[in-house]
Amino acid sequence: MTDPNTPSTEGTPSVPPLPPTAPSAPAAPSYGAPSAPSAPPAYTPPAESTPSYGAPSYQQAPPANPYAQAPNGAAPYGQPYSPVAAAPKTLSLIGMIAGIVGVVISLFSGGFGLIFSIGAVVLGFLGKKREPAAKGFWLTAIITGFAGIGISVIWGIVWVLIFVSAASSGYSSY
Repeated sequence: MTDPNTPSTEGTPSVPPLPPTAPSAPAAPSYGAPSAPSAPPAYTPPAESTPSYGAPSYQQAPPANPYAQAPNGAAPYGQPYSPVAAAPKTLSLIGMIAGIVGVVISLFSGGFGLIFSIGAVVLGFLGKKREPAAKGFWLTAIITGFAGIGISVIWGIVWVLIFVSAASSGYSSY
C-alpha cells in the first residue's frame, strides 16, 4: 500500500551515490602573466671593513646638525626650552593658607579662627570651579576650612557651657 501524500518515485532513474572526496586547498589567485624566475643577485664583498656599531658609511647621509639655524633665522625644531604657562592657582593657594591658619587659630585660641575657615571654604569652592588644575590646593582649602569650622563650633559649645555653668552657680553671701 502506498501513501497518497508521499510523491512517487516511478520514472526517475536510480543514481548510485558518489564516494566522498578529500578536501583540497584552494587555488592561488592569478594576477596577470607569471613572471620568469630571476637569477639571485651576485655576492659582492664589502669595499672596506667598518664596524657595524654606528660608524658612518658612504651610503648614509651625515647626521643633521641640531644646532644649525633655519634659513629664516628660526630654530629648526622649535624652541628647545620654551617656558610653559603655569595655570593660575591664586584662589586655591589663598584658600589653602586661610584654611590652615583657621584650623591653627581655632585649635589654640578657643575657636576664634572661624572667619578664616569660612573664607577657606568659599575660596576652595571658587578655586574648584575656576582652577581645576590646582586640585591639591582647593581640596586642602575645603577640607581644612570645614575642619576649622567644626573645631570652632565645638569651642563655641564649650564656651556656652562655661558661661551657663558660671551664671547658674552665682555668688553666695554665706
